[in-house]
Amino acid sequence: MKKFFFISLLLMITDGYSQHPFSGVVEYTIEASEPFKAININNDKNLDEGKKKELIEILTKPAYFILEFTSSESLYKSKVNNMNSDSEKRIKLNFMQTFGGGASGVYYSNSNKKKTLAQKNAFGELLLISYEIPNWELTKETKKIGNFLCYKAIKKSKNQNSKTIEEVWYTSEIPVQFGPTLYNGLPGLVLEVQVGKIRIIATKVNLYTDQSKIIIIEEPNQGIKMTEEEYLKKINEIADEFGF
Repeated sequence: MKKFFFISLLLMITDGYSQHPFSGVVEYTIEASEPFKAININNDKNLDEGKKKELIEILTKPAYFILEFTSSESLYKSKVNNMNSDSEKRIKLNFMQTFGGGASGVYYSNSNKKKTLAQKNAFGELLLISYEIPNWELTKETKKIGNFLCYKAIKKSKNQNSKTIEEVWYTSEIPVQFGPTLYNGLPGLVLEVQVGKIRIIATKVNLYTDQSKIIIIEEPNQGIKMTEEEYLKKINEIADEFGF
């Protein structure tokens, strides 16, 4: 799977583009930017062709998410939630979907309050997890994504033993501090994220500089409240219980 996803970055902009956008909607695709070693499933003689095809689809099928934002708030969620037909609403196991935040999870961020919340179903319960804004290493490296000049930033990991590099590309031409999942707090909208061989890429950006399109962001408030540390502790406890 060496083909890269060709992006078509579309803009809907009024005459006042140089002004701070009143609101916007971004569509993201999550995909494998390079082949996974798991594609060697094809060489596994213990699996029939049907099972091979199913496993490869689970690991490599792209997932699609949207980010709605105003100047101070954002909400990120799966496009699965917006599909109309019953057949499309059926959620299938999909690694990219899970990596991107899950089919039912939502991520809320408020740049004024320096707050990020994730509402998700886990351990058979609805959780409301609070996260700190990441620490970023800003660089001077640039590239164009669509018509936007983007700068690279690297997320500083709290785990000193982690070898995974999380790099993002943001544009200060859209001066809001939002992006997919927890990639917030940068001086511009995040258009691309690279984590190992997985890439999150903006494929469509709609900006509104007046009130022609009003986007209302509602902060999620339901679920058992916990911090990121408490959530990770819960995951580790369950992993230990099952012997992982």
